[in-house]
Amino acid sequence: MKTILIVDGYNVIHGSDDLKRLSEIKLEEAREKLISDLNGYSGFKGWETILVFDAYQQESFETREEMHGRIKVVFTEKNKTADAYIEKLVYGLPNSYTVQVVTSDYTLQRMVLASGAQRVPSRELIEDMAITLKNFRDKTKKSEPKQRVTLSDFMDEDTLEKFRRMRIKE
Repeated sequence: MKTILIVDGYNVIHGSDDLKRLSEIKLEEAREKLISDLNGYSGFKGWETILVFDAYQQESFETREEMHGRIKVVFTEKNKTADAYIEKLVYGLPNSYTVQVVTSDYTLQRMVLASGAQRVPSRELIEDMAITLKNFRDKTKKSEPKQRVTLSDFMDEDTLEKFRRMRIKE
């Protein structure tokens, strides 16, 4: 089954100490950091991801969807909550998906469970993202550099010895 991760963006931002501090200074930078981190996380997991933000501080009267790498980022229309958007989205997905919803809203949590989707607390997602991305960075740092292949790797000892003697004579 294919996994789809649906994230209530502001719930995650407010659930992360670092993102919350950043959002108090520059909300746009906090959103961009979350998008960037989710892109790496979703790519590593191989999950389709939809990140939903309320129309908070947005002038648009229509829902806006943008692709950021592997992630679909949705800004709801004015006066429509991310929770309402996510609820409609979850009930509209085919049964072939394993659906995970990240939210802190109690009503949406109950709806998610009733729909058969799995609820993931914001803090749990934040911790799993940090661990997953750290493990990925550590793994790439530890990977051994590839050894250079030379012609001598394919020669027998007698031939190598003949070449050594030739080199010494010169």
